Amino acid sequence: MSRFFLQLASLTALSVVSAFAYLLMIHGEERYDIFDLIQGRPLTAVIGAENPILAQSGDAAPLLRAVPLDLNDTGVLEEVNAALSDLTDAVVSSVVSIDTTTNVNVSRIVPTDPFGFFGYRQNQEYKAPGLGSGVIVTEQGHIVTNHHVVAGVDEIRITIHDGSQYEAEWVGSDPNVDVAVLQLKAPEGGTLPKFRPLGFADSDSVRVGEMVLAVGNPFGLNETVTRGIISAKQRELSDGSNEYFQVDAVINPGNSGGPLVNIRGEIIGINVAIFTGQQDVRVWQGIGLAIPANEVKEVFEAIVLGRPLIRGYIGIELENISRNLAIALGLKSTQGALITNVVKDSPAEEAGLKPGDVILEFDSKATKTAEDALNRIRGKKAGEDAVITLVRKGESLQTSVPVIAKSDTNTLKLRSDISANGQSIAEALGITVSNLTPQQRLALGLSETTAAVLISDVKEGSQAEQRFQAGDLIHKINQDFVTDTATFYDLLGSLPQGKTTVMLLSRDGRPIRALLNP
Repeated sequence: MSRFFLQLASLTALSVVSAFAYLLMIHGEERYDIFDLIQGRPLTAVIGAENPILAQSGDAAPLLRAVPLDLNDTGVLEEVNAALSDLTDAVVSSVVSIDTTTNVNVSRIVPTDPFGFFGYRQNQEYKAPGLGSGVIVTEQGHIVTNHHVVAGVDEIRITIHDGSQYEAEWVGSDPNVDVAVLQLKAPEGGTLPKFRPLGFADSDSVRVGEMVLAVGNPFGLNETVTRGIISAKQRELSDGSNEYFQVDAVINPGNSGGPLVNIRGEIIGINVAIFTGQQDVRVWQGIGLAIPANEVKEVFEAIVLGRPLIRGYIGIELENISRNLAIALGLKSTQGALITNVVKDSPAEEAGLKPGDVILEFDSKATKTAEDALNRIRGKKAGEDAVITLVRKGESLQTSVPVIAKSDTNTLKLRSDISANGQSIAEALGITVSNLTPQQRLALGLSETTAAVLISDVKEGSQAEQRFQAGDLIHKINQDFVTDTATFYDLLGSLPQGKTTVMLLSRDGRPIRALLNP
């Protein structure tokens, strides 16, 4: 026991000596130490600028004296806080919630015996709800949103800032840019009020680092506002996709179609998507994407004001490359685009492009599909050159094709009556289509990028029974690729009346061309 007290006394004496030595070392210095903490002295912070209170010690350089932070002096922060709240108040009144309804027909076999060997087909119809956001851009009630929010739907209902609800009609859209324009409809026997619109900013002048607000209705939570900055410009989801603004403001499902605004309350973009590093996680992971305002404004003016939507044009028609075609041409993969036709006297013909050529690169970027190549051509400006790398009879070639401007009547879909959509035409024809699952694509030998939808059912006694079979694949309608059911209904619903339509299908790997006159 005496040995323990001896060790304790030695340790105490050593601590006292060490503390005394430490005090001698720091004597005359301004620093915060453990003794200050014990005595309850407040913590101070040294700001990296000269303090007006300096120690005049005669040293060559004046000493900085720590100054306590004044937490009562929050004037600047309060001004910023008030400005953000005022900005939010000014913006949210122009943002709307979009609720859609889609009529879906499903057929199933109802068994008539206990073992399920016999049965009859029964059609069932249900209404599938959808949700999105939009922004009012005219006093007359025109709304800009995403094309995918309203594509192929049967009913659109708009809820505005004060809770009032209105029906809306689909005026038109550009699927390639993913922008749609809606028009609020006056209630029966009434009139529309004068709405407060938001204006478009010049998105070309937007700088990385600018502060932005994203407004929308994620998961149905109306008028949700998130803040962030422009993280990057000219961001692409794939080599052939549109260019987007990347933002770190939180964007979740339901935000699609809502505005991205600058500190002046102007639209600099339309929120369109979130980038998911983990495909099974469908919530925000730090990267949001928005369509630049200049592209949105161009589509809006083309639809509402009748101004022609000008796209790049070189005069070629393209198709995707099947596995058998890749083997026949000696290609290493199915990536690329096959030229099936070259328009006479077009820039492509003058540059020497020929049917059968396979485009592998466009402006030094790999071309994955025909849609990739077409989107890039449409995105070029008149007077620019498109540098194309292609394969012709096993030989690699590179050529430069001048791009000219042409009014894009194939891309711009104009409709004034939402009821005249592709689903009603498909029902009249007697076919039901569905998207291909990964397992079905694997079984059919189709890649993820091959444009196709499956005919899942053909109604007995219908027009389609003479041409189609359940299990057929639809790849194109005229010159437009059918990538999913939404695109199929959109293309079918916007076909010109009285003109023959060519639908490209395949059955057991054999191509089939069906002529329709909807």
